[in-house]
Amino acid sequence: MAIKTFTWQMDMGATPTTQYKVNKTQFGDGYAQLSSFGINNKTRNWSGTKTGQIDNVIKPIMNFIDEHAGVIPFLWTDPFGDTKQYTCSSYSTPQRKGDYWQISLNFEQFMSV
Repeated sequence: MAIKTFTWQMDMGATPTTQYKVNKTQFGDGYAQLSSFGINNKTRNWSGTKTGQIDNVIKPIMNFIDEHAGVIPFLWTDPFGDTKQYTCSSYSTPQRKGDYWQISLNFEQFMSV
């Protein structure tokens, strides 16, 4: 099955969170030993929102995320211009005004073997 692409642009203000996976061994005398965990120890996750009409923008995004069910990765090009694989395990959809809603998304970078 071909990997699908999340094609919607997030609203201004999308926030990246970069995390390094590190092994840390703490010794009793205050000394610590650190080492990188794995060959892909850096991940960048993104949180952001998209605002639009419920039927034209929000529901298609909800359907896309529901189709992937938090476990099937998809491609997304972040605001830095980097295209990588992500998953999204939750979203919220508050109403803004009338037919305009906002969906809040948290994309977790996916590393495959």
